Formats: sequence, structure tokens, C-alpha cells
Amino acid sequence: MDLRDPTLYAPSGAGDGAVLLALRDPATGTLAFPRTPHGIGGSGTPAEMAEPVELSGRGEVIICVTIHQPLSPGMKVPLLVARLRLEEGVVLDGVLEGTEEPAPGTRVQAVLVPEEREGGPVLACRFRVAS
Repeated sequence: MDLRDPTLYAPSGAGDGAVLLALRDPATGTLAFPRTPHGIGGSGTPAEMAEPVELSGRGEVIICVTIHQPLSPGMKVPLLVARLRLEEGVVLDGVLEGTEEPAPGTRVQAVLVPEEREGGPVLACRFRVAS
């Protein structure tokens, strides 16, 4: 099954786990997610000078909200959207599995889940509460 957005994530090789695709400034260690052709904005490092890296997909919830109204056609609600801090320090917004909002500090892991799309199913990246 194809990935919904292969520029953002890839299978981790461990079950249904996922890694996130980022760039690292080799001089400073600064990380940028997602990878872009523009490089690393925080350090000004051009993309061709940056190192492609995989982020673990493990992190914790900073805050979470439930969306009850579809924001785009075909969007299934309720949908949990959370601001997450990954182990590597990157802060991003992600979609969580389930319908119950986890408390701040709850550990999560990126996983690949089947999602129905026009043209057939794809694997989407979601974040699952870690057991």
C-alpha cells in the first residue's frame, strides 16, 4: 500500500511504526521538519548542505483538541489534533488515533494506519498513545 505523503514519513521497519523525515544542519545539529528544498530556516543552511535524517516518531503531547466540524470535504470527525514534542526536540502538530483527548505529557509513537482515499487506500501517519 502506498504512503499518503512519502515526503513526510516512512515505515520504521518495526511493525506499523513510522519515522519522520527531517534535515539536520551538520555544523549546529539544528533539525528541520519537514524536509524542504529550502533547507533549514533556523540556521539558513541550504538543503544541499543539510543531512537527511529520520526522527524516531516518539514524543509527548503538549496539548490536544478535538475537532467536531469537518474542515475539508471527506474529513472524518471527531478528530484529535495535538501539538507534540518529539524526543529529538522538534515540535509539530499531528493527528492522534482514537477519540479521547490524552493529558499533556502522555507519550505517543508515530504509526502507519490505512486510510480510505479517492483512488484507493493509503497509509497515513498518526500518533498512538504509547503503552
